[in-house]
Amino acid sequence: MNLFAITGNPVLHSKSPILFDAAYPSHADDFAYFRLAAQSAEEAMLLFDELGLSGINITSPFKSSVAQLADLRSPEVQALNACNTLTLENGKKCCYNTDIFGVSGSFESAGVSPAGKRCLVLGAGGAGGAAAYALHSAGGVVTIANRTVDKARWLAESIGCRYAGLDEIAAIAPQADIIVNTLYQHVDVVDEAWLKPQHVVFDAIYHGSKLREKALRTGCKFIDGTGWLLHQGVPAYRRFTGVEPDVDSMKKAALTQKLPGHISLIGFMGAGKSTVAPLLAHLLGMPAVDVDATLEARCGASIPQLIGKMGEAYFREQERIVLEEALASATPTVISCGGGAATQPQLGRRLKERSIVVWIYASPKRCVSRISVDTRPLLAQHGNPLQAAAKLFEKRKFLYAKAAWMLVSSADRSAEQVSLLIYDEISKAFHG
Repeated sequence: MNLFAITGNPVLHSKSPILFDAAYPSHADDFAYFRLAAQSAEEAMLLFDELGLSGINITSPFKSSVAQLADLRSPEVQALNACNTLTLENGKKCCYNTDIFGVSGSFESAGVSPAGKRCLVLGAGGAGGAAAYALHSAGGVVTIANRTVDKARWLAESIGCRYAGLDEIAAIAPQADIIVNTLYQHVDVVDEAWLKPQHVVFDAIYHGSKLREKALRTGCKFIDGTGWLLHQGVPAYRRFTGVEPDVDSMKKAALTQKLPGHISLIGFMGAGKSTVAPLLAHLLGMPAVDVDATLEARCGASIPQLIGKMGEAYFREQERIVLEEALASATPTVISCGGGAATQPQLGRRLKERSIVVWIYASPKRCVSRISVDTRPLLAQHGNPLQAAAKLFEKRKFLYAKAAWMLVSSADRSAEQVSLLIYDEISKAFHG
């Protein structure tokens, strides 16, 4: 069983997590892939170790900082000081940069050879470095332009190409054959008057690209950034799984992801689901449903009493009924699930089909410190509740990961901070 995640600021890569799930169905039982909402490279690496992840995709702004925290770096990562793929190999964190294949694969698919072409790359971040590296490796004559010239200079010297400031591109862009934009979406520096039909324009921004509109109006050949997402994912997938991906399934998944109506919170007992749910619901302007509380009200007994009197199997069936009803509602709802709900295969699949599933995570030790063990039948019966919690969590961990779209750690965050982080991640991913 292998767990993989994507972390960073996935505005440009918001659909990456679904690629893994759809890429190779025959191996789906062996792997789980989800978004990791870390707010620093250090937090991402801490969770990498704590959860026992096998690999992780990294997006901006963590590509450089994660590279520094890895044990082994590929030649491309050493040259660019940026990685987007990290795997655990023989106990060591090894990082790679598959973004360069995202660029080269996009040009190849478009039937464009950069060899001998004058190439202007806008931006000297992780994406800009990968684009410059790929074009230079293919024989292009590359200039990197960036607002901070020193950053462009360092990158150009590492790759072996030219550099300039953004204030110089008015003279460079009209003479270029290929223009690649890797600047942030709100940064619009290309004047439409510079573009001619002979230009090839490639924009890493694939949602709301202003450059696309300009390129199409002026008759340029335009390469869409979704190709970058797809082509960088193929070698990353190989490294993660050791098998060849179904590229057609990956492409279909990248283009068809939709926002489900509900948001479901899953995770171990004491992680904070019940506290976070109403706060998140308030931010989203949605109602909240607590499955455990609803079940207790309906049965007229607390969950410990219910399990003690009727048994766990009866409790699980009642839990399933309440959760199915919540998921069937036409009103988008924030649903706080019981700690074991997502571990039931049928419910795990239903949660994933009908909702955005957010795994709220805290270590078993922290979770046990937050709860009254006497009210938790699955722990109270053991002489060492912490040991029992650790074993139960380990049993459930992969099932949580299989159901989850995203993981958020509640370890060092208040419930308000957790709800805001979930709100921000969902807003970035689906409303860009």
